[in-house]
Amino acid sequence: MNEAPQEQGAVRTILKKALTTLETISCVVIFIMMVLTFIDVIGRYAFHKPIFGGTEIISALLALTIFSGLGVINARDDHITVELFEDQFRTMLSPVIYEIVIQLFSVVAMTLIALVLLEHAWEAYEIDKLTEVLEMPVYYVSGMIAVFAIISVLSQVTGVVLKILDLAAGRTRTQP
Repeated sequence: MNEAPQEQGAVRTILKKALTTLETISCVVIFIMMVLTFIDVIGRYAFHKPIFGGTEIISALLALTIFSGLGVINARDDHITVELFEDQFRTMLSPVIYEIVIQLFSVVAMTLIALVLLEHAWEAYEIDKLTEVLEMPVYYVSGMIAVFAIISVLSQVTGVVLKILDLAAGRTRTQP
């Protein structure tokens, strides 16, 4: 009987470490984007020599930032919500069922996004698609984005399971 809380504690610890890693990746990528943008602007306006492929690199880094941060947002359930029909659904469903329905929809949507990204990365690999300016294989970036999307789904599922277990036990959870 005491094993379930211990297992939940271990899962929470692993999830916290994974989220810290994703946050660190996001921070490093944003910092690189900031430095690259700064150097590109200075080079462009002061020396008339912008960084070759700078826009392409920044675009790739932006996508990596979004999808590395998405796992954190999904696990903590901190994403933006539109509460148009929330009152009607909350009165029709118990809190646990309501959370299961909402989170199940979110997991399905994120899984579809991850699958499409994975398919895009695979197609880019198969046809050896290159970026236009730097001629870098597209699957490098799209593959990393797909991996981050899959990690996002896994962290979201873990966060949802922990949240539902907490709701069923009558506890409110602040963070994973």
